[in-house]
Amino acid sequence: MNRYIAYVFAALLLVVSCQEPPTVITDLSPRYSGKMTVVYEGEDFVQAGISVKAEMSEDGKKMDLMLEKVKFVPAMPLRIDVTIMNIPLEDTADGSVSFSADGVVPWAMGGPYDTYRVNDLTGYIKDGTLVFSLDFFNVKKNEGYPTSYSGEIVTK
Repeated sequence: MNRYIAYVFAALLLVVSCQEPPTVITDLSPRYSGKMTVVYEGEDFVQAGISVKAEMSEDGKKMDLMLEKVKFVPAMPLRIDVTIMNIPLEDTADGSVSFSADGVVPWAMGGPYDTYRVNDLTGYIKDGTLVFSLDFFNVKKNEGYPTSYSGEIVTK
């Protein structure tokens, strides 16, 4: 009987070891540095060196994305920190961690920034790279600002 259990365990170990391992995020708040592009009035407004912190929940099922010192249009008088909270995470077959959300009220300047909604947020984390796109939608003006980001991990 013990030999049978050992064979079953060995077979399970072999099956598990043949699958591609998921992206393991060992730090609960890795920081990325990269390029953010916002489409404003039909033109790309590109900013390099934008820092984004991905704050993972302890159970690994959600994260907050903290965009640090960003401008969404060239005429913004100052840079602000914007946080998109409680984004659901999902492990994928290719070993990445994907995420998506829609209709999220971002936080900025100390509280909910309810003039805006984060719509159509989709992205992934894989091999030290964070990629996402979204639409910052101004509910008062009824217009959106398509935004994309791609960055590499700088701290673990």
